Amino acid sequence: MAERRDDRSYSFDPVYRHLLRARDLSQNGDVPRDLKAEINRAIELCQQRLQYCEDQTTKPSPALDHLIKETFAYPWEDAHKEGRVSYYATPRMLTGNLEAQLIKLITSASKANMVLEIGLYTGCSSLAMAEALPKDGKVVSLEIDKGIADVARSFLNRSPVGNKIEIMIGPALNSLEILAEKQVKFDVIFIDADKTGYVQYYKTIFEKDLLASEGTIIVDNVLKDGDPYSGEEYESNSGAISEFNEMVLRDKNVHKVMIPVRDGVYLIRRMEDTEKA
Repeated sequence: MAERRDDRSYSFDPVYRHLLRARDLSQNGDVPRDLKAEINRAIELCQQRLQYCEDQTTKPSPALDHLIKETFAYPWEDAHKEGRVSYYATPRMLTGNLEAQLIKLITSASKANMVLEIGLYTGCSSLAMAEALPKDGKVVSLEIDKGIADVARSFLNRSPVGNKIEIMIGPALNSLEILAEKQVKFDVIFIDADKTGYVQYYKTIFEKDLLASEGTIIVDNVLKDGDPYSGEEYESNSGAISEFNEMVLRDKNVHKVMIPVRDGVYLIRRMEDTEKA
């Protein structure tokens, strides 16, 4: 039987997974009661830390809250079996409110007007960023699957800022080429699509000059369940993330910070925009 993947954010942490395994092992054999108690307490602390961060973070708007709840309630397995979507999407792909508020804050602090999102899913991150834009601001979101894009559109249309979000359907690299031909530049670019495409998305952004001056790139899932540093290969495509991370690390033209929010977020800007001295 396939291992059930927990949708909660602390499940991305390999420490948490190993603690659960340690708890299961402690049920067998003569394990001291104090050790069992310490394992259980460590598990609780992982959960409590995340909950504390969630509690200390701005709550989602009514529209964003509804979108998050509807994403969890949507029958994704049935949609995939019936051919309404081309791949089995799960709520684990959802950005979630904690990270959504982070990228909303970055969008606001950047005084962004144009935002590019590579990877839409149900629109959690695109809606959060749209809420931070001025009246004439725009989010262009790229999604390969029309069925998923239709679900997202139905959620986004219920928001007063849903009209700020344009969805482009098709392979992301093709859409990037179209945007480059139109000479569109973006103040914030959020990458959260297929992980094997990250390297080429990053290269294309700079080769096609899609990032505006003073622009910021935000990249999701750069810790990929801990695989890049644990070497455990918990996820099958984590090697692509490790390759991407190493490429960014070697890129001397950018200033970068990796932060352990949810499944890891990379913040990237041109070096010339951060080194003013």
